[in-house]
Amino acid sequence: MVFVRARRALAVLNRVRIFFQRCFSALFFPVLLVVLVCSCQDLSSRPLRVAVHPWLGYQSLILCQQEHRLDAAQVELVPSVSLSASSRLLCEGKVDAATVTLDEVLFLRQKGVPLTVVLVLDASAGADLLLAKPPVATLQALKGATIGMEDSALSRLILGEVLRRAGLTAQDVTLTTAIVSDHGRLWQEPEVDALITYLPLAEGIGPEAVCLFDSHQIPNLILDVLAVRGDRLDLFRPALKHLLSGHFSVVKKLIADEPDTINRLATILNQPFEVIDLILRQITFPTREWNRQFLSRSTPETNPQLAKLIRGLQQAGALAEGVDCSSLFDASFLPPAPERN
Repeated sequence: MVFVRARRALAVLNRVRIFFQRCFSALFFPVLLVVLVCSCQDLSSRPLRVAVHPWLGYQSLILCQQEHRLDAAQVELVPSVSLSASSRLLCEGKVDAATVTLDEVLFLRQKGVPLTVVLVLDASAGADLLLAKPPVATLQALKGATIGMEDSALSRLILGEVLRRAGLTAQDVTLTTAIVSDHGRLWQEPEVDALITYLPLAEGIGPEAVCLFDSHQIPNLILDVLAVRGDRLDLFRPALKHLLSGHFSVVKKLIADEPDTINRLATILNQPFEVIDLILRQITFPTREWNRQFLSRSTPETNPQLAKLIRGLQQAGALAEGVDCSSLFDASFLPPAPERN
């Protein structure tokens, strides 16, 4: 008799459980669907948010904004203090895109951040460098030295190339890190013997600095790009096309070295005209045709520059083996080639 009552009680409890499961399913899944739809609407109803930090090669976007070539309803430029800060904003999903280096994109993708490159903004041809204090006068003299740098894939790429050319290993040097805006302070520290940095030099780096290595020795390896979170590419397709069109309209002025444009860049970056003019000679601005060819070859097997970059990062210990390059590049956001008469 006791067992019969127990079975009946269990049957009742089972019917109650099934009832509540059905109620929960009926309520939960529609609510979840509403939340997901609202989230997508929230993203698509606001402007594309792009992190930009103070590097001359990225200022074409700032010039676009100043010239009212950017529709504020489509694109919002988010100021950032450094490459590492822009990377952090991308990782946290606080921006949809950022101006960063291609090596940083590969590094972040390895960490699981879904990024796709839609534009190569510029290539460093001498603007990234390693400076040393006397008596360090050669790369080989860096053995036992303390080297300051930003904690980024770019700095590790340059460090790896420097060590390779010097015949040294990572164990032969000591590293200390700081964001680029603090490199002047870092240079003033007595224990720092050398610094990996880029132009314009931070205030505090004195005339005693000797350049032992710069990026013209590794042509087309340091590329500055616009990287977009892969989960937001299609949501912001019109805004991205709008942004890229603005970039190419301004780049023509940068290539032509128009004095008015250089003056405006000097004001934006708070640097003398002569400094900006010098840096412009240390970088190149790829055309849309170059971009289309480069971004259409998204594997190391078809893109020798990409293969060389991956190999350099792996040798520097900044990238693991077996790099996944799927969806790394997307050339579909580039404006069409201008019609020829």
